[in-house]
Amino acid sequence: MPRVLLFPVDNTEDSQRSWDWMINNFYRDGDEVHLLNVISRLSFAATLGVPAVDFTPQINREAYEAAVRKAEEFIVKRFLARLPQQIQTTPIVHIIKSEVDTNSVGHVICMKAEELKAACILMGSHNKGPVAEFFMGSVSQYVSHHSKVPVVIVKQP
Repeated sequence: MPRVLLFPVDNTEDSQRSWDWMINNFYRDGDEVHLLNVISRLSFAATLGVPAVDFTPQINREAYEAAVRKAEEFIVKRFLARLPQQIQTTPIVHIIKSEVDTNSVGHVICMKAEELKAACILMGSHNKGPVAEFFMGSVSQYVSHHSKVPVVIVKQP
């Protein structure tokens, strides 16, 4: 039975560096890798050009589909295209729309890990700084405190 690894991703250099670390230091032949991108309420609201408090997913189906396409594009560019040729796995990609805040994005990640029966969650930390982290929260912090499976957090230099 393959080891299931869940790797939450976003469109940042930090996430990409964490992916590279995971592939070079943690991945083993035969692992089943799942990439997860959560399209949060705030990022979707920005795509629609409306405040997050006014967010309703039915406003514009085309804008929602554009947000999903954007996620697909960065996942291919930042993650799938960077897989070394000797790796024989094809990661499974999950894109989930979430109408929630940072803590709930972490909740979505934890729930997906349970659903997949993941051996662990591997994710990067972001260098937001203490003030931004205080106000915006930390997804990796939420996941590390609430996950029922082991969590590996790749610290950024």
